Amino acid sequence: RAPAQLGWAGARGARSRGSSIGMWWILRYGLLLGGGFLTFCYFASTLARVGVDDPCPSFPAVLRLMYGLFGTRITHLVLGHFTHTKPGQPQPPQLGGTTQQTVGEDRTGSSLRVGVLPVLGEIFGGNYAYVVFDKYDPERRCVAVDGADPEVVLRYINEKALKLTHVLTTHWHWDHSGGNRKLQAAWPEALVVGGREEGWRVPCARTLVEHGDSLSVGTLEIKCHALRGHTRGSICYDVRVSGAPSKSPALFTGDALFIGGCGALFEGSAAVMYTQLGRLFGALPPDTLLFAGHEYATMLLMQAVQREPANAEARRKFAWAQRLRAERLPTVPSRLADELSYNGWAREAAKKGDFGLFCQLCGLDQETAEKAGSKMAARAKDE
Repeated sequence: RAPAQLGWAGARGARSRGSSIGMWWILRYGLLLGGGFLTFCYFASTLARVGVDDPCPSFPAVLRLMYGLFGTRITHLVLGHFTHTKPGQPQPPQLGGTTQQTVGEDRTGSSLRVGVLPVLGEIFGGNYAYVVFDKYDPERRCVAVDGADPEVVLRYINEKALKLTHVLTTHWHWDHSGGNRKLQAAWPEALVVGGREEGWRVPCARTLVEHGDSLSVGTLEIKCHALRGHTRGSICYDVRVSGAPSKSPALFTGDALFIGGCGALFEGSAAVMYTQLGRLFGALPPDTLLFAGHEYATMLLMQAVQREPANAEARRKFAWAQRLRAERLPTVPSRLADELSYNGWAREAAKKGDFGLFCQLCGLDQETAEKAGSKMAARAKDE
């Protein structure tokens, strides 16, 4: 009996050692794979780099890694699972209880209609998706802009008896492009549009555009304006009804331009953003309606008031935004020309003003911003 007991104990010990060795190899290869994936995310990150995209902010390594991770399909699947509205279920509450609106002729001055759809709850600070159409188009064609929660967009399209022909994507970030695949699946003939410089990152993009390109969707005319900075291929879409005497085309800017501010300078040079933002304001009429990608107006206008306490227009606009948000209404659209009164980024770029101040607003440290401003001023003087 003793030898048998020893044999059984030996076998158990061998199994235990085998299990330990197996766990060691799993841990070892898990760490190798995990480390390799994080290394890939770090080097795949498209955040601006000092020395390459100057002048630009300096980003820490952790943020560079996280930004790369944000661009992976795995992250997109996880975010979609937890934030997309499920078929047959009500849409979760939105930031501040914001409700859907349809902007009509009293604002656009034409038959252009814009469905303003709050999406994705509070996770990204209150996103907006848009559905744009001509009320009198007999074929009921429409385009979706940044349809990040596809179920919400599809419900609006069905309620209005519309036909989706194009999905316009302002930039590749998931909270703007994350609904493309499902919208494409629901409307296979719809064309997904994205900026040429980052087309490979825009899901399902089949039509790639750059600055100056135009698209026609029935009676809708769409012009593309490059505004590089937040991402390398950010595109703003200017939409109007062809032949209509509209004073108020609709401009969809994603994260490139907000009411009271601009999107973070993640992937570009402040000099390029300064130039292209000034060009945008020069190309559009003053009554253009600004439809931004997030509900950031009260936050940005509060910062504008803090920067310029004597600015009466900034205080007036801040009070206006607070009143709308108290009523659970979106602050979009806003008149583009009004931005020149309180939006520091827009004012300096449109009027070719203080580039150093523009750089500081973009997140550059004061010393770097002042040097960039001096270089820009010297170059302008030579020209």
